[in-house]
Formats: sequence, C-alpha cells, structure tokens
Amino acid sequence: MAKIDFELRDKVALVTMGQGENRLNIDMCSSLLKVLDRVEKETEALTLVVTSAHERIWSNGFDTDWIKARLEGGDAQAVMDFLAADIQLRRRMLTFPLITVAAINGHVFGGGAVFSCCFDFRFMRSDRGFFAIPAIDLGYPVVPGSAALLRQVLPVQVMEDILLAGRRFTGLECEAYRIVSAVYPNDQLLDKVMAFASGLNKGRWIVGQMKKVHYARVLRLMEDDLSVIEKGSVRV
Repeated sequence: MAKIDFELRDKVALVTMGQGENRLNIDMCSSLLKVLDRVEKETEALTLVVTSAHERIWSNGFDTDWIKARLEGGDAQAVMDFLAADIQLRRRMLTFPLITVAAINGHVFGGGAVFSCCFDFRFMRSDRGFFAIPAIDLGYPVVPGSAALLRQVLPVQVMEDILLAGRRFTGLECEAYRIVSAVYPNDQLLDKVMAFASGLNKGRWIVGQMKKVHYARVLRLMEDDLSVIEKGSVRV
C-alpha cells in the first residue's frame, strides 16, 4: 500500500502523503480512504490538513505509467477499478465531516489538482509549483462530476484556460484567482496552514450537513459517473 502517515496535533489531523510524486493509482486511493476512515473513527480531530513529503510535488495526478502497464497487460478492469476508486475518494473528501485543508507544497497536476479541489480550503507555496490540469493534451476527458466540481472552485476564464488551453498557473496566480486562499514561502506554508486549521473548531455533524448541501449537485453527478464506470461504459 502507498505510504500515507498522519499525526494528531490537538484537534488537527495532519496527513502526509509520502509516495514519491503521489501519483494516483488504486493503491494510493485505497490508502487515502483508509487514512480518512482512521481519522474519523479513531480521533476527535475537527480539521484535516493534507500535505506532501515530496519537496517539489503535492500530487502529480494519475499514475499514467501504472495505467499504461495495466492496459498493455490486458487488465482493463484494474483501470476501471481505479477510476471508480478515484471518484469514491473525491466523494469521500467532499462529504468528510471535518473541515479539510490542502497544504499544497509543490506542483499539483491533473487528477491531483482535481483532488485538491475537493478540499474546503487550499493554500499553496508562493516560490515554486504549478496548478494544472493537462487533460486535453493527455487525451483524458474530464467527466461531468469533476467538471461540476471545478466550476465551483475555478472562475470561468480559468476553467477555459485550464481545460481547453492546458495552461499552468503559479501559486501567485492561484491566489489572485482565489483558487487558493493564500500563498506562503515553503518554509512558512505548513506552519501558516496549521495555525489556520487550529482555529476551525467546527462540529463534525454540522460540517457534514453543510457539505452535503453545498456539494449536492456535484455529488449527484459523481454518482452518475460512478454508475457509468461500474457498467463498463468508459473507454480506456
């Protein structure tokens, strides 16, 4: 399984993704889901912070090498299982009954960028790292649920630049467009995020209820996406 660690700092659960570039495959999704279960069931945390152990990358998106190897080996079902797990991870994060904060301490690309948009708040390093979704260049269409999620996070002009032009945005640009709440030098980022998270002592029940309402349409579309995958109607 992928290496995912967490520690409890008062009421904040700090999760550190430590799987290299933190590319998303079925092991990574499963490991993240298990950590979320542990935080919810085994701790009294009220806020979740997710960062990366990699010094330059928060998440480099889908593990395209893993996908290619499965397809070349004739195991398309493994890829379908991964796509389903990826949507389940996004839905779990959107409905997670804690305030969630992404401490983006490096590049965040593709599926990793979409995953970051499942967090309630995002902060990014100011001195290095791009936010990008190069799906159009890689030939991976964005499914309806993900598109709806992105529309809730990104301004219209940014959606066009990211999805149709494949443009990369710096941390400072992300701050200017409110994709992230703020940017900080990398040596300050985690401390600033933890200080912010420590002040968000909101009850789990009300947080969960608010998220279900806020993301109701996105969640419905993601459920539809999951049904399509489970029926084997996706071309891979």
